[in-house]
Amino acid sequence: MEEKKKSLIFSPEDCLDDMLYDLEHGKEKGSTTYIKDIDMCWTWRKGEFNIWTGYSNEGKSLFLRYLAIIKAIMAGWKFIFCAPEDFPPKEFFDDMIHTLSGLPTDPSNPNCIDRDLYLDMYTRIKDSFLFLYVNPPGNTIKGTLVEFEKALGDFKADAIVIDPLIKFARPKDMSERDDIYAAYITTIFTDFARLHNLSTHLVMHQLTPRILETGYYAKPSMYSIKGGGTWSDGTDNILSVWRPTYAKDKLSTEVIFASQKIKKQKLVGIPQDFKMKFDRRSNRYTDFITNRDLFDFDSIIYKK
Repeated sequence: MEEKKKSLIFSPEDCLDDMLYDLEHGKEKGSTTYIKDIDMCWTWRKGEFNIWTGYSNEGKSLFLRYLAIIKAIMAGWKFIFCAPEDFPPKEFFDDMIHTLSGLPTDPSNPNCIDRDLYLDMYTRIKDSFLFLYVNPPGNTIKGTLVEFEKALGDFKADAIVIDPLIKFARPKDMSERDDIYAAYITTIFTDFARLHNLSTHLVMHQLTPRILETGYYAKPSMYSIKGGGTWSDGTDNILSVWRPTYAKDKLSTEVIFASQKIKKQKLVGIPQDFKMKFDRRSNRYTDFITNRDLFDFDSIIYKK
């Protein structure tokens, strides 16, 4: 990462031109997810640091990738993912093709996508996504951001994703206190987002879930992110994905997306919940009532 000045000082006069520009043209608002109900909760805004949280294996990474695919094909956004749990990357990209086409990629399935359509889907994602892998023990968050910065030289990304934090090394000289580590990570991540004008994302787990008297898990909370409540203090937005009946019904398709913290609500969205379903067949999300796709991939992918 480039060496920066230790400090900067600004007077109101230094900022006046930019302030007047915003007054006349408006501040930069978050840009659409192309799903109206999700836009009410949260929108993509560059220069912001987002934390995604939820219980293990409940779809937080999958939903983030789903929204990234939509943003890539509709707005031309480019993404770099550093997701060690999705290694090897062929699995990562293959899963995207499943979502785009709505067809399984397993040849044992009679509805498996054919080769020509598979290659068509490949051409739609090949220029929009990179998969970054950083070998341990050099995969501290700071070290990984250095590798992101190198990749940004050739690949003009709009967003970066680190998924999940638990797979990245803590610096050897870092305090064992989780609150100090959280303050450190949120500071350098936020600075990276502002410096490079990127939408930045960090995926994190929750503490071991508490089972309620009903037998279900409690709703994920921004105050129960593994590592302590400091994470919620240091980020712009906190988003969660939750399968509320998963504890008792592993086949349940109900999913709740929640924006639990939105720092700039006038520009990004209002904290709230949105209920939907996940369709395993198509690898897509659907309306909870009508079962229609939240985003109509087919009208774009299969248009004549």
